Amino acid sequence: MQRRNPAGLPSPWRVPEPLRAHATIAMMVATGAVPLMLLTSLLSRPLVLPVICLAVMACAAAASLLAWMSDASDDPQRVTTWDVAGALVFIGFAAGMLSNPEHVIHLADNATTLKVRE
Repeated sequence: MQRRNPAGLPSPWRVPEPLRAHATIAMMVATGAVPLMLLTSLLSRPLVLPVICLAVMACAAAASLLAWMSDASDDPQRVTTWDVAGALVFIGFAAGMLSNPEHVIHLADNATTLKVRE
């Protein structure tokens, strides 16, 4: 048997609409911050920005593919998947511009030597 609330009374498990947007943003920030903190703790300092650039650009490609496949609407009142993909692209370009080219060469050199050793 299904329990229903009378019209106009909110369910105790239902999050109000203004708080739902804040909770979504907080979850997205936490989801993005945890891998970044893991990257900074595992990599040497010069390699952090090039790796962040590559990772964020890959996430932007995945977000744009998701937006394209789901036919996301272009609603100016809400944040859409296209907006998230665009913000990720800007973050990736900024990380790429701030990284040093010698560090990128060092990253590519390490990737090729790892393949040769195996």
